Order: sequence, then C-alpha cells, then structure tokens
Amino acid sequence: MKKKRNKKAIIFTAIVMFIGILLVLAGFFGGWFLGLFYKDLDYKNITPADMGKQIETDIQVYYDNIDVPDKTLQLLGGLNSDDYKFIILDLSNLSEEDKETYYDSIIQHITIKGTLRAVDDEEYQEVTGALFELYDYMYYERLEQAKAENGEDYETSYTLDQFHDFLSDSVIPYCIEVKSISTFNWIPFIPAGVLVFIIALILEICLVFKFKKRIVLPIVYGLMVIVPAIMFWNHIRTILTINKVADGFYTMKNYECTDTMGLLASNSQTSDDVFNWIFDKHLYGAPNVFSIDDDSVGFGCATFAAVTPEGDHIFGRNFDLMETDTLLVYSHPDGCYESIGVTGLSFFGTGENAQVDPDSALGKFVMVITPYFVLDGMNEKGVAAGILQVNIDEPHQDNGKPDLPVYMAIRGILDTCASVDEALSLLESYDIHSDLGNYHLFITDRSGRYVVVEWLDNEMVVTEYPYCTNSVIAPGMYYDMGDPDDRITTIDENLGPSLIATEQEAMDILDKVHNKQGLTEWSCVYNLDDFTVSICLDADFGTTYTFSVTDFA
Repeated sequence: MKKKRNKKAIIFTAIVMFIGILLVLAGFFGGWFLGLFYKDLDYKNITPADMGKQIETDIQVYYDNIDVPDKTLQLLGGLNSDDYKFIILDLSNLSEEDKETYYDSIIQHITIKGTLRAVDDEEYQEVTGALFELYDYMYYERLEQAKAENGEDYETSYTLDQFHDFLSDSVIPYCIEVKSISTFNWIPFIPAGVLVFIIALILEICLVFKFKKRIVLPIVYGLMVIVPAIMFWNHIRTILTINKVADGFYTMKNYECTDTMGLLASNSQTSDDVFNWIFDKHLYGAPNVFSIDDDSVGFGCATFAAVTPEGDHIFGRNFDLMETDTLLVYSHPDGCYESIGVTGLSFFGTGENAQVDPDSALGKFVMVITPYFVLDGMNEKGVAAGILQVNIDEPHQDNGKPDLPVYMAIRGILDTCASVDEALSLLESYDIHSDLGNYHLFITDRSGRYVVVEWLDNEMVVTEYPYCTNSVIAPGMYYDMGDPDDRITTIDENLGPSLIATEQEAMDILDKVHNKQGLTEWSCVYNLDDFTVSICLDADFGTTYTFSVTDFA
C-alpha cells in the first residue's frame, strides 16, 4: 500500500509542477489568449454602416500620446506587421482612474467597451496635425543625416508633405468613444508559477529518492531564501533606496553597479558588449535580454557652464528625448568619487510607453543596472559632464588602445576624474566607439575650465567652448554639422561674455532653449562647488527639485 501511495503522490506533485508551468505561461500570454475571444472589431473593414455600433474588444495598449485633450491614437494590429493602423480613442467619458488604467497598461491587454463613430474633417486634421508635431523631428533628423553624408546641397525627393501623407495613411478616420475599461494584471502569475513549480519539484525529489521531508524541506526552503539574499544583497539594498519623487521621477542610491574599473577594462565596443559584461558581472552570467535600437536613442540637448555672482561654478543641461521616466542616481564605489547623475529609463524598456512598469518589482530590478548609463552628472571634486548627440558618422577609432563606447565615458569621468584635464587624459587612453550614433561630450569643472570633446575622422578633437547643443563645435570642415539651430545663440545672448548667472537664471535659460514640441525630459542645474543639483521634469520649470548628497543617506 505504501508503494501505491508514493506513486500517487509522485503523480500529484508532477501535476502540480505542470500547473506551475501553466501559471508562468499565463503570466506571459494570458492577456493575449483571452483577447482572442474579444475581437468584434474588424478594423480593416469598417464601413459607414458600422457607425453607432457598440464595441467590446480586446486591445494591446500601444498608443501615440498626441497633444489633444482626452484623445489618443491606439495601435490596432501588430506594430511589426504590414497591416497595422491607428484608431482614435476618445477617453473623455472615462473617470480619471480609468484613464490612468489605460495609460499605465502599456504593452498589456485590456478590454474596452464603447461606441464606434465617424470622424469629421476638423477632428481628423486636429489629430493628424498633433501626430505631425510628434514625429516631424524624425523627418528633419533623417534629412540632416543625409546632408551630412551627401553634402549640404543634398535635396531629398521625399518631401515633408509625403511624410505627413505616410503618417496620415496609418490613421483610420473613425473613433471609438470609450465608455469603460477592464483589465487584469497577469504578471503576478509568473512568480507564483515559479514558486509552485519549485515547491512541487522539491517534493517530487523527496518522494522519488525517499528523502525525509521533515529534514530536507526546512533546509531547502531556508536555502531558497538565504542563497538569493546573499547573491543579490546589493541588488536588494539598491532597490530599497528607490524613491518615487513624482510621476515618472525616481531617485536611487547605487550599491551594485560600482565596478567602474571593470567596465573601463571590459574592452567593449557596442551596447551589446556592455550589457553582456553587466549580465556576466552583476547577474551571474544570465543571458542578456537588452538590445537598444539605434533609432530609439536619438536625443537633442543643450549644455553650458556659468558662474554665479557668488562665484559658484554651475553646469546647465537640457535633455531632449521622446517620453522617458527619469532616474537620479547617487553612487560612491570604493576608491572612486561620490557622484550624482541622471539617466532615462526608456532605454531599458521601463517607464511610461514602455514594456515594464517602473513601480513593479521587475521595474525596480531593472533600475539597479542603470547607473553605468548616466547621461549627465557631477562628482564631489566639482567635475561635471554631459553627452549630446551630433548627427555625423559614428566614431570607430583603431589606434591599438582599449575600446570604450562613448556613452559609457560619463560614468568613468564621474568616478575617476578630479578635473577636466584628468577627464581628457581618460578619454585619450581609449579607442572610442559608438553603435548608436555619434556624440560629443561637454565637460567642465569648478576651476572654471570647460571643453567640448568630439570625434571627427576618428580623431579626438578638444575645443574650449562654454556651451554646446547638437552641432559640431570644433572649427573646420565639420563645424556646425549635426543639428544646427539657434539655441547656442540664445544661450550666448543670455549669458554674455562674463558667463555670469544665478542658478535660477541658469534654469530660465534652459527654459528658453528647451524643446517646444514637448520632448525635453529633464533640465538640471548642477552647482559644482556645493555639490547640489536642481532638476525639473518635462519642461515644468515651475516645479524644481533640489538634491544634495545628504538626501541619499
């Protein structure tokens, strides 16, 4: 009888293991599967006869957040397919809570109920006009890139009107007036399924090999807690410091990604090389799941150095990009300088309009590996640096030196350099590369020195200049190539030859040169003498947050 009971127990635990696997699959694909049963909208074959029809359909939330009150353009069909379209969703009938449910469910499946209606010319022009404003930068970016490659006399046969026609063709001239939204969060099924599977597996091992459960189980369960806690102690410590300051804005104290010297010695050339090194070093050789699309990282910025009337040296910086949540990181690796820097979470698939909710456990775990990718910052020695894009050929130096991607240089400068001269020596000791476009660096320190560092014809060129945006500063054949505009003139007119400005005046200058199409994600004024940073988000210059080292204690 005992043998028979063991067989049944073995079969039972095997079934429970299978249930655990199903729970994990449900976490990944549950929304998609149930969505197959809520498809009463054939978006490719809508006719006038369908107007007024009550719609109940499942959608995967992926939208263009156009600047039209209570309206958005929701993707229908697969983004990577040839038959995708966008339909207007009118959310004005929803409660604020339901609107947030929609906006916060990016890449998740939800069910919407509403009424299908036509869109008149005025409404269609309003929506497509907002769409043009959202994406026109792409047209001009490609045009400038073509001019950089083919000469300033290059004339494109693909006009802006044709680009607008392309965008308009993707918008169905119909609207769903959404009455209600329902959703179900499948993500918790993943850890639950893993836990069920592991417990059942342990029981299965005990039954098959006839181990005494009262001895084995406490040991195994204890190890399940203790071993991960030891392995991921610094990850956990870092996660516990994450603070949500405001919607889309977080602060964090970095305890894990502190091996800057190892990063600098990793001989990386590409973003994949860097991520592979991070996963080997900090995630125990787990396979790299990140891949940055070079079309997703183009950003426009403005930087300048100034001196306050009291003699403090300050560094002003705008960071312009499509929507990203912002993370302010404090870091102090052993043997390195203290620093405060900023990075964008969208590069890691986290945040608004991204796959991972930054408030989720996974989102916070992703934040742990971001400190190597700060895009501007300062250290305790009064050295500050920022990276800005220039649309010219990527640098790929080959001088027999160790390799380093240019976008990893900020971390190295903040952790190891006490002056502009030391930063330049650091950069000169590497062959600089980029697989994500070309960039120049603006570096300044509290001695009052400032430089713009550029890689032209694979040579490092240093120009002493107090500000830069997204065009080449170095005199010569490349001068003003990239994305020339009038922001440098505006900065120059407001700072004057003395470069004197209060911190508030510096923020006002950033306001004057911020992107007027809603693409400025953060604006910082770093005080290099008192080691504080003031930051505002999304061009909301009326709301400023100020941080010092003590705020991260």
